[in-house]
Amino acid sequence: MKKIFKLLICVLIVSCSSSDDGGSGPIVGGPTNPNPSTSDYLKDQVNFPIGNTVSAAELASSSTTNTAFKEVLLNDYNSITAGNDMKMYNMYMGPNNYDWSDGDAIVDYARDNDLRVHGHTLLWHPEYAIPNWLENFSGTDAEFETLVKDYIQAAVAHFSEALDNEGNPIVQSWDVVNEGYDGGALRSTLFQQRIGDDYIAKAFQWAREADPDVKLFYNDYNIAGTPAKRAAILNMVSQFQTNGTPIDGIGMQMHLNHNWPTSDLPLAIQEIASTGLLVHVSELDVKVNYADDITELTAERAALQSDQYQRVSYYYKTMVPISQQFGITIWGVRDVDSWLYDNGTEWPLMYDADFEPKPAYDGFKDGLNGMDVQ
Repeated sequence: MKKIFKLLICVLIVSCSSSDDGGSGPIVGGPTNPNPSTSDYLKDQVNFPIGNTVSAAELASSSTTNTAFKEVLLNDYNSITAGNDMKMYNMYMGPNNYDWSDGDAIVDYARDNDLRVHGHTLLWHPEYAIPNWLENFSGTDAEFETLVKDYIQAAVAHFSEALDNEGNPIVQSWDVVNEGYDGGALRSTLFQQRIGDDYIAKAFQWAREADPDVKLFYNDYNIAGTPAKRAAILNMVSQFQTNGTPIDGIGMQMHLNHNWPTSDLPLAIQEIASTGLLVHVSELDVKVNYADDITELTAERAALQSDQYQRVSYYYKTMVPISQQFGITIWGVRDVDSWLYDNGTEWPLMYDADFEPKPAYDGFKDGLNGMDVQ
């Protein structure tokens, strides 16, 4: 009932609204939609990119499932992020030895379909995200640092060469470092241990040397919901801005719960926007069963999930200045394909197994159209 009611309200408001929706303006780093709110698709509601994740394998597949996935992708989204294919472990085979094939396939698909690519991610700390040969490298710390620098610069330089039919870069941005903080402190990682506490700053500098124009992001989770982590990241950004370390944006992953965070969500978006940097909601999903208290997605829980999706899109559209709106990327299409699915005990995304939109889809769209949760 709530889904139908919200959809009716959305239709009425869109049909009665003027062409000035208060959130229009040029897309930052993505294809421009000159007429927002002229279709039901997500990407057509706003003038900033709406993205989702992809893999080279599913883009290449002609299976019924992947054909349906690509139809949804091209209808609703105009930006893509590789879930895993453009991470170090999949591309760095050894010193001066790289395998760009999966990333290149994603870029080719983006070129053919007028999509922006957000590069994800140059440095990430888990053991499974680092090539075994580098994890076990027995050379000196200086030699290790050179290997990391070589990889960052090779990856950024390689993908900077991919241009669309008008000569514009397809990979327009990179998450340079992912999840470098643990709460309010710098996380102890292989990169921190072998390069030093300034490894994040060095990584940004190396990336900028490889491409003077690509947008460089720091990306992390719980920026909304964990004030101590947010304060530490804001302090790092302030230091970067003071000492001239290149940084263009902050990625707020937004792996949320249906009831968390609440009041800290708009505050976090406001504080991140106050840096003047680009703001990317980079990995949005909303858990509904984090306490394992339900065995199926109930109507009540689906409505609460819808409200949380709506808050994110509404706060982002209304609180982030147009010039800083880099876009919102959903971390997956169907529940069954989510990293959180957990054998069918979690339903964190906006589509069901049959690619049918859930109430969360309508809530997210309502927020994009400037409608706050009632």
